[in-house]
Amino acid sequence: MRSNWVMIPLSLMVALILTIEPSVPLYQHYAPQWLLLTVLYWCIREPNSVGLGVAWLSGLVLDVASVGLLGANALLFTLSAAVVLGLRQMLFLTGPVQQALFIAGLSTVYLLFSLWMQGGISEPNMLLHNLVRVVSNLVAWPFILMVFHLFRRRY
Repeated sequence: MRSNWVMIPLSLMVALILTIEPSVPLYQHYAPQWLLLTVLYWCIREPNSVGLGVAWLSGLVLDVASVGLLGANALLFTLSAAVVLGLRQMLFLTGPVQQALFIAGLSTVYLLFSLWMQGGISEPNMLLHNLVRVVSNLVAWPFILMVFHLFRRRY
């Protein structure tokens, strides 16, 4: 708990790098949303340290780094964090599988709104890419829980 002031920004920076890293196009389309998942994790575990402001700032940094529609990710990160913070007590007590299913549902709404803002909701190919990304978020959530749990226990 005492090293959260280092761990939270460091984990957000690593998640940002994993999110915007220019690598194989296949990875870019199907990779989990590392930054969103990290922000949501910290909203569940440390709501006093990471809240709507950090979610908004993380989304804004992602908007600037990805040269996307400025404010779109900031808005969607903030709304996602608000939902998670509102249901934090329930999420904190549920198991990793239930949390992963909730996060997958939330990321489905996030990706559909993001696709709608970009004007690609009518393209079935883009819709399929986003649904595969939801599955990758579903698979990545228990991994994020495990990694952060190990780091928090160790440090």
